[in-house]
Amino acid sequence: MAVFKNGPNGSFSGKVGSVVGYKWKGLDVIRGLPRKSQKPRSEARLANEQAMKLIMGALKSLKIFIRTGFRQAAEPLNMTAFNLALSINKKQAIKGEYPNLEIDWTKFMVSRGPLPGLEEATATWTDTGLHICWQDNTGTDQAYGTDNLSILVYVHERDIWIPFLNETTRDAGECSLPAPEKWKGTEVEVFLSFISFGSELVSDSTHVHVSSVGA
Repeated sequence: MAVFKNGPNGSFSGKVGSVVGYKWKGLDVIRGLPRKSQKPRSEARLANEQAMKLIMGALKSLKIFIRTGFRQAAEPLNMTAFNLALSINKKQAIKGEYPNLEIDWTKFMVSRGPLPGLEEATATWTDTGLHICWQDNTGTDQAYGTDNLSILVYVHERDIWIPFLNETTRDAGECSLPAPEKWKGTEVEVFLSFISFGSELVSDSTHVHVSSVGA
């Protein structure tokens, strides 16, 4: 991709020959059109494509949350929040060998930022739902008791994400999430992120794995 300002032919939009011009974040940019290759795809390329598909599949339902969760980290890099989330998770949250790649949920992230995150977080199933506890670290750096806690729960059995946005605050130290019978007690991945008042700052997300009841 090339960026130009008042070049010899000025800015343009659309396809011209083998390049296409368009606006991106207020900049005039051009890029070449992709060329079809006749070479067979290497295993490394196939592994890269599988990793991309896995992460895209995990993030596609979280686009609205990702816009806030990665916005602050993405802005100085001139990247979109979604593209940064995709890049980070593709690099660090894939495990295994092709063609048996899978997501490493312990390294998967739904937010990145300088706000202090959760400490000593735990999650367990109860008779009514999912109970989550953490240590109140109000006063640490920029941590305030009024920071909002948002929670994303990935339900393996149903392959769905359940959002609990602004569920409670940092100083609460615990919360209980209701769970319908159709996924209560099953294996889930829990991701927790603090967002400051006004959504100006976010924390790195914290992951907690919860096994299915009786497993």
